[in-house]
Amino acid sequence: MLPVWFTDNLEAAATYVQNQSEDCLYLNLYVPTEDGKGTGTRLGTPRTQPTHIRDSGKKPVMLFLHGGSYMEGTGNMFDGSVLAAYGNVIVATLNYRLGVLGFLSTGDQAAKGNYGLLDQIQALRWLSENIAHFGGDPERITIFGSGAGASCVNLLILSHHSEGLFQKAIAQSGTAISSWSVNYQPLKYTRLLAAKVGCDREDSAEAVECLRRKPSRELVDQDVQPARYHIAFGPVVDGDVVPDDPEILMQQGEFLNYDMLIGVNQGEGLKFVEDSAESEDGVARTCSGRPSSLCTRTGPTGTTAKLAVKGVLLVSLLPSLCLIPPSLPQWSSSHLCLLL
Repeated sequence: MLPVWFTDNLEAAATYVQNQSEDCLYLNLYVPTEDGKGTGTRLGTPRTQPTHIRDSGKKPVMLFLHGGSYMEGTGNMFDGSVLAAYGNVIVATLNYRLGVLGFLSTGDQAAKGNYGLLDQIQALRWLSENIAHFGGDPERITIFGSGAGASCVNLLILSHHSEGLFQKAIAQSGTAISSWSVNYQPLKYTRLLAAKVGCDREDSAEAVECLRRKPSRELVDQDVQPARYHIAFGPVVDGDVVPDDPEILMQQGEFLNYDMLIGVNQGEGLKFVEDSAESEDGVARTCSGRPSSLCTRTGPTGTTAKLAVKGVLLVSLLPSLCLIPPSLPQWSSSHLCLLL
């Protein structure tokens, strides 16, 4: 769910998601100026004077990857000063290219995509090479993110391009196998965009060449709608940055050996299903884009699904709710009733 400070101040927040440009590749550093361990008193005895950060040992570094469905957002929205001060760590936030500018792909060499992911990797390279000058330890870098940012965290663990650039990872409310994490139909949405701006060409290279001649503002302003709970422009399996389907890579153990923490919220995803939960066929429509998604992601206990559908009567929808995947023979109508 979106933070309250964001939803309650949409006019102010709008300035962060408008006027997208490729001139956005900036990184913010929040560095604690003093080492808190050297301040204050204990049992009436004065403790040592504050120690300057550069004289107090190298600090761990945390790089935050913002979310926003790969379409909006900026690192500038997140103030890392509190975490830096209380956690005694260096916090970095960054911008990366979004939407058409960051993830347009034709699925071939004409436009391979994943430019936004490459921006993140370049930021990690910069941190590894320069963070020591700010008192940071390049051997203790943790990446963390929420939503699409969490998916990026997971994808970076699967990419050989980020090997050695960080040591730990935290994924909040998203992974690389979320339904919206990877775009498996990049050419489809690129053609939709091309048709909207007069670049409808059969050859993908010609279409991309035409798109490059268009003003970036014209491309960003086009409304290309993906299927429900999917993305029009986002990371793709390009055989390089993302070498294969994330689920296959995980099953085969093809990922970097980093410590990883994954977490969700109690009301995970409620913001995005409120409209569906108001109608009797809401769950069926929610599942229509990917029939087995609810079954495969929740499992027989389905506690999270119960919260998500907000009490919609699933029993009446069982015939059309979703297909029971062969890999989950334990599913039955009695199990589905547990979703209520």
